[in-house]
Amino acid sequence: MSENINNTQPIKDFLNRHVPEQLKAEKLCYRHRPDLVKRRKPDDFNMENLQRQMETFPTEDRAAITHIWSIFSAAPADQRILILKGLLSTCCMPQLSFLYDAIKPLLRIDFLSILPHELSLKIFFYLDAKSLCSAAQVSHNWRNLADNDALWHRMCEQHIAKKCIKCGWGLPLLKKRAAIIPKKALIEPTPIFRRPWKEVYSERLMVERNWRNNKYTMRVLSGHTDGVMAVQFCDGGNVLMTGSYDKTVRIWNLETGELIRVLTGHTRCVRALQFDDAKLVTGSMDHTLKIWNWQTGTCIRTLEGHTGGVLSLHYNSRLMASGSTDQTIRVWNFSAGECCTLTGHTEWVNSVRFCQDESLLVSASDDSTIRLWDVTKRACIRVFDGHVGQVQVALPSPKGFLYRFTEEESPNKPTYPHTTNSSLDNTIKVWDMQTGACLRTLFGHVEGVWGIAYDNLRITSASHDKTIRIWDLGSGKCMHALEGHSGPVTAVALSDTKIISTSDDGDVRIWDYGVSH
Repeated sequence: MSENINNTQPIKDFLNRHVPEQLKAEKLCYRHRPDLVKRRKPDDFNMENLQRQMETFPTEDRAAITHIWSIFSAAPADQRILILKGLLSTCCMPQLSFLYDAIKPLLRIDFLSILPHELSLKIFFYLDAKSLCSAAQVSHNWRNLADNDALWHRMCEQHIAKKCIKCGWGLPLLKKRAAIIPKKALIEPTPIFRRPWKEVYSERLMVERNWRNNKYTMRVLSGHTDGVMAVQFCDGGNVLMTGSYDKTVRIWNLETGELIRVLTGHTRCVRALQFDDAKLVTGSMDHTLKIWNWQTGTCIRTLEGHTGGVLSLHYNSRLMASGSTDQTIRVWNFSAGECCTLTGHTEWVNSVRFCQDESLLVSASDDSTIRLWDVTKRACIRVFDGHVGQVQVALPSPKGFLYRFTEEESPNKPTYPHTTNSSLDNTIKVWDMQTGACLRTLFGHVEGVWGIAYDNLRITSASHDKTIRIWDLGSGKCMHALEGHSGPVTAVALSDTKIISTSDDGDVRIWDYGVSH
């Protein structure tokens, strides 16, 4: 009996010496901090499970095992290491294999549970969208961080309406339809609900995936009795307008495809049109331009001056320009009541368009050239010469347009205005308006290109080969070719979710890449 007491005395002294020190320790490790234990998934090894397993052992064995645990838990860190080394030296392969499998999950540390919230958020700012979605599946804590609205607002800023310089992806802007507010709402305003930025990003990502995978729904609007030459639409106003060889302009409900109104008055083909909330201007081969109140269908005014058919028109807040078969461009200033004529082209003027700087105008002609005009000086300041066929359309870059010609180009480099144009030589060319240099030529159509439209992400083109092609703006590669028209495709219009094309076959086709709700 006295021998047993003498054997246990050193152990009691060991416990008495070290247990108080362990209890005094203020700093607990990651694995034993009570606040962190509550957050993370429970370990497979906890004392309750171990106690249940020991119930099958004799009392003496349980006491011995508990004794060993007590000694180890009371030992300071350096002595714990020494005890473990001794245990490892006595382990056989089955025990070592068990330790290898059991230790790996225990060493996984949720570093976000230790770091301050602000620092964790800063780390997440470096993740891309796919990584954020993966992080959201780790735990509730990670999900709360990954769904932070500021993170997704930053993600939207990097991708929407432009290409991200890191991943190369861009997302459409998706301008929302203008809602008609009832009078009661002005008296009793309802609270404005702001969507989470993650939801905004997700919706645009689904649309962009549709563009990349060429996933669309297609509708055909029939009604014109001859080829359709002009088209414009507004997603926000839910309005589509088309002009045709049948001498009419048709106004359609974009969502339902219902014909709203037919405007008649021109005596020959309607070749050009442009509308806004208040008015519609049309140009015809009968040598006239007409200004309409399209909501009532009444013709407000007829402009005469060209000695040939009007092929193109464009207006801004101050001026309107028109191009004609008489080889001239007329600039109409309604506030001053003046009209001036720009001469220089030697063939039909197929396209006119005002630039970012409203004093500059770009025109395209059957003489195979594009000209840049200073409207205030009434002079041509640059000629872009490179096409070997008639140039049908020339579109200068709009305000706020960002364009990167190569993936390696510095995002900090200033973006200069440029013009993109199509020609009957089967090509599309992009020109630097500052230097006059041709920056890129797009090949793919096998016949002449009649029309183009583009935004910050893509170019669409309409061709005599009966196809519409979709080009990646950054790389210049043809992503998809759309087929369906039975005649040459004469014009094309583009929005964030739709392509609308017109053809000599008289049909108007709507290619919708949006997400149906």
